[in-house]
Amino acid sequence: MKEGKLSSALVKHFHLNESVGKVLWHSLDESGRIGEYDMKFGDTVVRGLLPEEVTPVIVQEHGHPSQKRDDK
Repeated sequence: MKEGKLSSALVKHFHLNESVGKVLWHSLDESGRIGEYDMKFGDTVVRGLLPEEVTPVIVQEHGHPSQKRDDK
């Protein structure tokens, strides 16, 4: 996950101006599970966010529909 969103309650708690932030770092346990996130919201860094506090932001890739080639 590159970006995540916080609930409005957490945005208010941390005095943030935006709810979507960039993931700077995350911990991993021996099973590959994330334990906590450090994220940046504008100019503010919030450390130690739990995975259940962060909703992944779905990034849709740019694409084009496939086209049939005419190789005559």
